[in-house]
Amino acid sequence: MRIGVLGFTDKRPILYPLMKLLQATGDVIVITDDRHFKRLIEDYSSLGHLGNIMICVTDATPDEVWEEIELEQNDFDHVIYDLRDTIHEDIQFYIHVKGSAFEDGEEEFLECVDDYKEIKLMYDGKQDKSKDTINIPITLKLISTLEVLENKNLLLPLPSKKINLAIAKLIAPNIDIKIKDAIKILKKGWQT
Repeated sequence: MRIGVLGFTDKRPILYPLMKLLQATGDVIVITDDRHFKRLIEDYSSLGHLGNIMICVTDATPDEVWEEIELEQNDFDHVIYDLRDTIHEDIQFYIHVKGSAFEDGEEEFLECVDDYKEIKLMYDGKQDKSKDTINIPITLKLISTLEVLENKNLLLPLPSKKINLAIAKLIAPNIDIKIKDAIKILKKGWQT
């Protein structure tokens, strides 16, 4: 499965559980320009592994990255593109992660995407009123867990039932597992 996670906000609260769920069903690569992801790699490099997840931290476009790492999309069961302002043609499923407000150019960028699911991370404490938007409260415990999991290089379960349920509902049908099994994976300790 090829997933594009769009947005200008900090998407780690969505990307980490997405990685955790997908790694249980195959080899994963995450392509991102977010330097926080280097903390998941043992020697803080731009390319490395966390279990069966390859992490590539780069400013290259999705097309350029494959030449850069000398691999192909088909070498992986799942590809996660963390995107801000670039669209890749082979993406099967888009998730837009919205912060407290749209950044400059973000709404115009979304007009280029045919179909996406929207998750609002409620950094401002306010829900998005759109009926199709999944609203996720951001808590201190959630942010602290992100810090701890990066320090320990482990995809720990996130302390958010809403995030686990959202990821399970969005992804499980696309990878042929039951939602309840996806939630179990998301709540379980890290497996390497």
